Amino acid sequence: MPPMHLLVGNPTAQSGKNAERIDEARRLLDRHGVGHDFLSTRAEGKTVGDVAKALSGGAYESVIAMGGDGTFAEVGRGLLASGRRIRMAVLPTGTANDQGRSFGMYAPVRYLEENVRTVAAGHTVPLDAGRATAYDHMDGEMATEWFFDSLGWGISPKILRMRNEDRRLVAGIPILRELYRDQLVYAGAVLKALLQSYVEVAKFEVEVTTPDGTTFLDGLTDLVLKNTRVYAGSWVLDPTSSPEDGEMELVPFRGRDEWIGRAVVTLDGLPVHELDPALPLLTPIIRAPWFRLRVLDRPGGVVEAQIDGEEWVAAAAWKIEVVRHAIDLVVPRSVE
Repeated sequence: MPPMHLLVGNPTAQSGKNAERIDEARRLLDRHGVGHDFLSTRAEGKTVGDVAKALSGGAYESVIAMGGDGTFAEVGRGLLASGRRIRMAVLPTGTANDQGRSFGMYAPVRYLEENVRTVAAGHTVPLDAGRATAYDHMDGEMATEWFFDSLGWGISPKILRMRNEDRRLVAGIPILRELYRDQLVYAGAVLKALLQSYVEVAKFEVEVTTPDGTTFLDGLTDLVLKNTRVYAGSWVLDPTSSPEDGEMELVPFRGRDEWIGRAVVTLDGLPVHELDPALPLLTPIIRAPWFRLRVLDRPGGVVEAQIDGEEWVAAAAWKIEVVRHAIDLVVPRSVE
């Protein structure tokens, strides 16, 4: 029998419009000789168990995540839970699409056939993964999860929470549901969070321990632990980063100026803060194979968190281990 692949996607995404794109992807996969079965995602994290069960039987030689960064994370977690070492591919369709963009793959429909050809070619590179554990004030374990893109604290998770609250608010109103989704709902949440950040005390302090010692980061508005290169759909926070070196980059932000300093680059690709002496120096990025983080001097003692673009538990401390080459990821051959 020819090799089989498992395609995982969400037909109900984008108000059901994603079903047509999945159908087109399946026609293209067949045309390029990629025999496959289809598995629909399910809510409340059930996709992870479904993927693990499907892969553990040994019938598939690769799994294909069709969707955004959230789908990528669920399929990756299911693959690791299956105990099998098979290839993982991606057909990106998400709004931010950090994972696809990090490896030269793009979400618009016009790129779909090119992405299918990448899947068919089967060229792989190794991808690291992070294993994060959250703890309460008494060091009791609250949650443990794999991540592949980013783990973050501060304003960014707040934006995600607001976005999700707004989505729930308009879900039952058909006209608003169509108008206020994806980029628009995200933009609305960003605006509200930034406005609140100017009138509320949003800063926090974290004790960071790595193999190189302990560092104290104060006055933080955001803290991002990054694996792959692209963040929030377009920013590269650390141009020297690698997704397969066994380390991740912890990127601190002390307010608006550091966001601008890291996000804005010249036509030559140089960050503006390196050329303009009027801008403040950025807080150094911390690179390590493992991290221990603890919140200090914070009302309530916890900070909101996100993991791979989804809300996660607000906790007092975290342990993160980087697992080198956890997944064999299918990418374009131009990616080294």
